[in-house]
Amino acid sequence: MMCACYGLKIGDRTDEVIAVRDNFNGGCLNPEIWQITREGDFKESTVDVFDVAPTGNGDYRLRLRMNTIGTKDDTVKFHGVRSVEKVNFRDGKEISFDLDWNNQSNGCYLTASVYLCPTATNGNPGEEKDWLKFEYVGVPPGRNARCVITAKREGNVKYLYTEGWPEQRCGRHIAYQRIKIVLNNKSLKVIENGTEIYCTPSQGLEFTSAYLYLQMSSHSNYPAREIYFDNVVVVAC
Repeated sequence: MMCACYGLKIGDRTDEVIAVRDNFNGGCLNPEIWQITREGDFKESTVDVFDVAPTGNGDYRLRLRMNTIGTKDDTVKFHGVRSVEKVNFRDGKEISFDLDWNNQSNGCYLTASVYLCPTATNGNPGEEKDWLKFEYVGVPPGRNARCVITAKREGNVKYLYTEGWPEQRCGRHIAYQRIKIVLNNKSLKVIENGTEIYCTPSQGLEFTSAYLYLQMSSHSNYPAREIYFDNVVVVAC
């Protein structure tokens, strides 16, 4: 069956600057915007656009689904998508997206992540030497999660925000999360569901343009779990 991909690249293009708007309503992944990434061994790895509406009315989202039963115990598995083009945030960009944690009954060792990374890989962006990451991490025994914001500079990882971890280990219930990341060549602000959770006038990143990665990871021996991304927008601010 043929499908139309309606994700749009928007805005004026100068050098590598491109803005992105994708609500996945075309029903398939737009190859002009996204490249699938994958690393590790899986029983099942699904990266697609999926209609989550029970009536089939076309509520399409990016689905990341992973089953790791019977896989190697010494590896973490990663998959997701990477933007085909870089986003230049030197003069300020607002990156917004919706993330559906999908009411996990067991989210242990599950992550849902967004990376800004200056280098392109079709594997795990976490192995690159520079990046900024926003992430939800499942908290044992599994129904809760916590938010983590991390930067990696020349291979050195710095935790910017950990939601009280390790002192606070219980996490919290999350559901359909609306996230905005506002940054330029100096400052960084992160807004979760309308509330500012992190802000710094000096983010210290060594890059001002980056690929956008939407990612999921899991340890071995977990049955199929899936998360969703939607309404990915990058605009000047």
